[in-house]
Amino acid sequence: MSLAVGDVLAPVTQQSSLVTSVMYAAASGDYNPLHYDPDFAGQVSPTGGPIAHGMYSMGLTSRMLAAAAGGPEGVLELQVRFSKPWPLGATATFSGTVTAVEDGVATVEVGGELEDGTRILTGTARIRA
Repeated sequence: MSLAVGDVLAPVTQQSSLVTSVMYAAASGDYNPLHYDPDFAGQVSPTGGPIAHGMYSMGLTSRMLAAAAGGPEGVLELQVRFSKPWPLGATATFSGTVTAVEDGVATVEVGGELEDGTRILTGTARIRA
């Protein structure tokens, strides 16, 4: 495995759903009804309905990075900002581009976008090159 500046990582695309939201809630212990209860979410969500967990989108970003780094042990650092909510039922793609490589470590600009181009996540990672 060898990464160079300008390399684009293989993206991860996923549709959020009630099933993925409930599964993530069970795995994380985060049972906020904003992520699965349409009545509650309809009163408080900026989308008018349930949204995917932010950390779920970060996990999918991490999956993309781990694939490029040869496994999860190759992901050295990941910092993200959740910029917009991810409505349940929407499909998002998580991508990354290598912006620097030094001493066997690649810096990767990461992002997550909905199909309509809405950015839901931005950030930077460091992975083994």
